[in-house]
Amino acid sequence: MINKGLASVLYEMADMLELQGVDFKPQAYRKAARSIERYSFDIKALYREGGLKALDEIPGVGKNLALKIEEFIKTGKIRKHGELRKALPDHMIELLDVPGMGPKKAKKIYEKLHITSVEELKDAAQKGKIRGIEGFGEKSEADILGMLGMVKKRKKRMLLAKALPIIKKVEEVLKGSGYATRVVSAGSVRRKEETIGDLDILATSKNAAELIDFFTKMPDVRKVIAKGATRASIILKNNLQTDLRVVKDDEYGSALQYFTGSKDHNIKLRSIAMSKGFKLSEYGLFSRKTGKKVAGRTEEEIYKKLGMKCMPPTERKNRGEIEKALKSWKG
Repeated sequence: MINKGLASVLYEMADMLELQGVDFKPQAYRKAARSIERYSFDIKALYREGGLKALDEIPGVGKNLALKIEEFIKTGKIRKHGELRKALPDHMIELLDVPGMGPKKAKKIYEKLHITSVEELKDAAQKGKIRGIEGFGEKSEADILGMLGMVKKRKKRMLLAKALPIIKKVEEVLKGSGYATRVVSAGSVRRKEETIGDLDILATSKNAAELIDFFTKMPDVRKVIAKGATRASIILKNNLQTDLRVVKDDEYGSALQYFTGSKDHNIKLRSIAMSKGFKLSEYGLFSRKTGKKVAGRTEEEIYKKLGMKCMPPTERKNRGEIEKALKSWKG
């Protein structure tokens, strides 16, 4: 579904409109974004069936926003969103990327301290400069420092069709490294979502450390975010964040299931596992009574042990596919 990506764009437009001092519109954009992210039906499918009229009938949308949603469905972007970004200084956008900051706080901090980056914000908080701004205090300063520890730059979602050549190249480079025995993309890529926010890759290897080292030194790497013994996170030169996890052979199936299924699908599956006396995680399916691993090498054995057929990755969205698989199981 494109719902999540669309809602993210609308939320960002609301923040930028508020920074510009525009009245009423920010609230309208946020209301529409909340409706869309909570909507259980695929917005694109809704448009395909009912056109603009169907979009107009979504709570909080209306005719003007329906046209922008139509534009996003057709092109993967909203022209007005790009115009708003260009109209604002880059540092204002960067401050908005701090969780919990909000446009009003970001604007006040900039106007009082002329802060132009997250690094300057951190420095000001550490030196006690923010507590002197009206409406802020020591607690606000401590909160900002805490939030800065969680800062993760908002990522533009990329159309899957555009991302596939990039993904294929990364997979081929890793397969050709000589260190990987298996390489597969998981997450929204494997579910074949319309857009992706980042790339999750799973691999098995006889030398995880060598594969991780190779991954972080690939020619297309712009920045290494994190690097450990079995996992690493990088930013490619095209700004796509790519995470690699190297797992054991007997964890491959459970890890692939965990990092493929949507969050809601996985929550439902873990609930079913618990009801059957198991504990399910990325490391395998375990007996709650004995702690023994009973499945994990393949996805098929995970689903089979839970009493259902292994369903295609594209269906793992908790939209009745689990109930259907349980009902039709004849194993």
